[in-house]
Amino acid sequence: MKILHPTDFSECAEQARAQAIRLARALGAEIILFHVAVETPLYAEGMLAAGTVQKVYDAQRKWAEEALEARAAETRAAGVPARWKLTAGVPFDAIVQGAEEEGADMIVMGTHGRRGLEGLLLGSVANRVIRLAGCPVLTVREKKPGGR
Repeated sequence: MKILHPTDFSECAEQARAQAIRLARALGAEIILFHVAVETPLYAEGMLAAGTVQKVYDAQRKWAEEALEARAAETRAAGVPARWKLTAGVPFDAIVQGAEEEGADMIVMGTHGRRGLEGLLLGSVANRVIRLAGCPVLTVREKKPGGR
């Protein structure tokens, strides 16, 4: 069994990873940590030259690779097989496509729980993944201090 865990490295994503680890232990599953990086812009405007933009993008990608490997190592140390994948694109599309390509049996991801007008106008990556994924999606809301 495979569990795809999309992460943006937020506290909410870490709580979802903890849930994914609990599920993976119970089900004998492998966790695939998955991050969607922002695509490199095709052009730069104003003071930023294209070379500078590329350097920033490359540094962000290197940091994400290191962060993914660190989290995969922590997950393996917790007794769960884990690996990672980094891609670029539109987050909800890339997550759905990644789950399909990996043959994921489940997606476990955090949600920031947007409500009201913000949720209506912006939607959320989690909501779009839920609607489009070909496998079950478990969303984990961030636990706020004080129990909410």
